[in-house]
Amino acid sequence: MARLTIHRLLVLPALALCFLQLSGQPSPRLGAKEEASAPSYDFRIEDGWFTMKDGVKLAVTFYKPVPRSAGERFPVLFEFLPYRKDDGGYVGIYSLYTYFARRGYILARVDIRGTGSSEGTFPLREYSEQELDDAVETIGQLSRLPASNGSVGMWGISWGGFNAIQVAMRRPPALKAILAAMATDDLYHDDIHYIDGAFHVDEWAFWFDHSKGIPRSPDYPIDEAYYRERFESYPGLLTYLKQQKDGEFWSRNSLRGQYGKIQVPCYLVGGLLDGYRDSIPRMLEEMKVPIKAEVGPWNHAWPDDGVPGPNYEWRHEAVRWWDQWLKGKETGVRNDRRLVIYLRAGHEPDAGLSMTPGRWLAGDWPIPGTTWKRLFPAADGRLRERPERTSSDALFYVPSYGISTGLWWGEPTGDMRPDDAGSLVYDSDILQEKSEIVGLPRVRLRVKAGAPLAHWAARLEDVFPDGRVALVTGGLLNGSQRRLRLQLAPMVPGEATDLEFELHLTTWTFQPGHRVRLSFSNSLFPMIWPTPYPMTTTLVTGVETTCLELPLVSAGGLGAPDLRPAEKREVRTDARDLGSDVWPQGTNEWKRDTARGIVTYTWSGKSRYEIGERRFEATEKNVYETNESDPANSRFLGEDSDRIELRGRTIDVLTSVEIRSDAGNFHVTFVRRILENGRLLRERRWQETIPRLFQ
Repeated sequence: MARLTIHRLLVLPALALCFLQLSGQPSPRLGAKEEASAPSYDFRIEDGWFTMKDGVKLAVTFYKPVPRSAGERFPVLFEFLPYRKDDGGYVGIYSLYTYFARRGYILARVDIRGTGSSEGTFPLREYSEQELDDAVETIGQLSRLPASNGSVGMWGISWGGFNAIQVAMRRPPALKAILAAMATDDLYHDDIHYIDGAFHVDEWAFWFDHSKGIPRSPDYPIDEAYYRERFESYPGLLTYLKQQKDGEFWSRNSLRGQYGKIQVPCYLVGGLLDGYRDSIPRMLEEMKVPIKAEVGPWNHAWPDDGVPGPNYEWRHEAVRWWDQWLKGKETGVRNDRRLVIYLRAGHEPDAGLSMTPGRWLAGDWPIPGTTWKRLFPAADGRLRERPERTSSDALFYVPSYGISTGLWWGEPTGDMRPDDAGSLVYDSDILQEKSEIVGLPRVRLRVKAGAPLAHWAARLEDVFPDGRVALVTGGLLNGSQRRLRLQLAPMVPGEATDLEFELHLTTWTFQPGHRVRLSFSNSLFPMIWPTPYPMTTTLVTGVETTCLELPLVSAGGLGAPDLRPAEKREVRTDARDLGSDVWPQGTNEWKRDTARGIVTYTWSGKSRYEIGERRFEATEKNVYETNESDPANSRFLGEDSDRIELRGRTIDVLTSVEIRSDAGNFHVTFVRRILENGRLLRERRWQETIPRLFQ
């Protein structure tokens, strides 16, 4: 679960902003479409507790509308996160919750047990049975609040979207609808631990393990309960590294393959530069409940401020959604087009892209009239309309290639030519007319592996007339999973094998004068941990079983949605940013030690902010290293720190991790330290060796 920001901001004691004026709305005619709820409520902020069946207390912050008449009742919107509502999530809560509270909704943000201000010990994994049980129990209590109308909606982005989907699978009676943004239905293949089925480690996974060692907010006690429940918390990196193969650990709470478990309406939001976007077309195809889905050009963020734009006011659409399913108002949601998606016009490679050219489309899924165009790699490096003579192209495995692609299948990217230099590259003829694609392109490959394990990464790219190359989308297949994800098998060196896999959901317009490029490599560093064996692999070209399939659409026949411009968010006055990097921004550095054959990629970020008299400072540094002649010998080093400055007291939480690999194992050293006023209070070290299982 990639985090939204490196900010780790703490609960507003009193309302700080002026309230909006009531704008009167005429009463709708019986059976007529009703307007979405207006911002007509004052509200108050309260802190409280929910007691679970085992006695553990979960901390909650409420945003409650002030009733305008005696006995007025409101629906409840519930968000359940480990992101520390009283420090890390302090500012973000306010900027989102005020919008809905003003429109007649009770907002409840609850810290998952063992995190933030809640009691207890965090379970060994994300979306644990304990977490989901607690969520179901909390929903029941929320529905019985004195001011509640009995209807609860669960919502969130990233982690909050993930657990909203999984809680809906459990069907708590009071849960009437969900809103899941930047989340997925497939916990093994699509989440960040094994991207496309291959081992991935990034700044979020390490940071979250680090954050579990921070004492309870807002008082930050360091006592025996803290050491037992938080400081000794087992690192999730080790938990997940022991689950390299798909199976019950992953599938139990994955919606994919068991879509019938959800029986409430689902509002889904995705981004074309977000790693979790593929679940949206699957859920549209497979589920029988009402679905409203929107996919924009952003990365891992909400649509009103996601980068790159354009943006729109999704909160208005969410109020229409909640009004329909939680208040019983006929807002027209039932008649909305099921899918709104942004068709990119095709843009230059730009890692700093702020605005994406293109247009919004509204329709259904699958998009009516979609046709599939096949292109075939040929021996001369071209993409042909039909297979030509059979040939073979050799690809030497260079484990350090892939830096231009980024840390996951998202983020704006620059010119892809550096990655293409270590790849097999095939270009179409110069296009004479534009080609618009919307969907998940597919690749079929006939290959011969040079080792028992090889990953196959494919990138779909746009070649500009001046030679620059823009990334459109990509995907990867772990060769051991070529048959079934549950039946791993080594590849047989020299044996021809047919592979097939999808690239990630995309939209793009290939303009006249451009070329379509398909690029293949066996490496995707640092996104994917390098496979251990030096090798040369072979792609067989000029055959039906090696091709690219593009989902072409005729977008002219699709409607255009009516989206409101993004509104300015309300801002807290008791918190101040002192200079922070917003994920995934930070400092990036790439080095090659030619003499030793070592390639190193370094990412670092920082956050500084204050809340009232409390000041917070956090830093993180991640170093990825691989050996070009001995890829088994690869390494990740992470360092994370949080400093909390209180009146007369300073707390430092320091965490480091080293993951080293050889041909057969991962060797992990994880160290957690806590200091008070500069004095080391305790250190905890975990060291484990975990066998590699086709990774």
